[in-house]
Amino acid sequence: MCFLPRTGVHSLADRHGQQTVDTQLSGELDESIDALLEPRQAQLLLIIARASYPLGARELIRRLDGSDKRLSESTVNRLLRQLDQQGLTESLDGRGRVLSKTGRAVATRIVREERWRQQLSTLDIRTLSDVQDLLRARRGIEREVVRSVALTATKADIARLRQSIAAYGESIDSERRRLITVDFHKALTEMSDNPILRSAAMVLFDTRFDVFEQILDAMTAGRGRTHEGPHEHDEVVNAIERHDPDAAEAAMVAHLNRLLEDASGEVSEATQKTIERLLREHTTPDIRLGRDW
Repeated sequence: MCFLPRTGVHSLADRHGQQTVDTQLSGELDESIDALLEPRQAQLLLIIARASYPLGARELIRRLDGSDKRLSESTVNRLLRQLDQQGLTESLDGRGRVLSKTGRAVATRIVREERWRQQLSTLDIRTLSDVQDLLRARRGIEREVVRSVALTATKADIARLRQSIAAYGESIDSERRRLITVDFHKALTEMSDNPILRSAAMVLFDTRFDVFEQILDAMTAGRGRTHEGPHEHDEVVNAIERHDPDAAEAAMVAHLNRLLEDASGEVSEATQKTIERLLREHTTPDIRLGRDW
């Protein structure tokens, strides 16, 4: 997933030799306009970024990996036109595509996010300490996320956040609760106008950490505090609606501190069994129970 802002264009045709994407790509992002880049477009963008000369559809197909090699030339041309329309690529008199200034900036972001994900690939939720560490990381990022959202939130943003709170409240006494508990936090992240915060937060909300949310929910339920979540989310939204970044930050920190408290200390036998079941169901093949459980 990548967030696309638009800005001016700049040709890479005068660049020679193969360089790493990080050193070859640069450019400032206009943070005011966001859209989602689909995976196939992102792959084409990175292939063009790594090339030292303009690339056409046939050459791009040759360089595609895996199942994408089966893409037709017409499909690749359609994807390229979409990249052109988004201001990410430009055609050089029929010789092929190069990246625009915006395209180079977006490709840099994609590479950075992938590096973060690779660094996280060795991490897993194995012990209570892991849950606490991830919560502390979220606290550091989400306090800044809500500050930025409080400064820019629209009425539509507020309505979306309240809808998320309502959906959680309606599911609070069902198993569905565990599937949507983090939706409110993800919605806040998507509203931030800070691309670095968005990227960092989306890594922490990666699907590999879904088991973390389920374990945390089990611990909160075991302490009888599940119903506190919607009220705490309301406090965050109320501050955002007042465009009060200090109050929004304080409310988010209080919420995550409470979750940290829930994730600390002894757990009941029933809660421990739930946690062990969740870990067994976790898809990582080398998962094991840490002694801190």
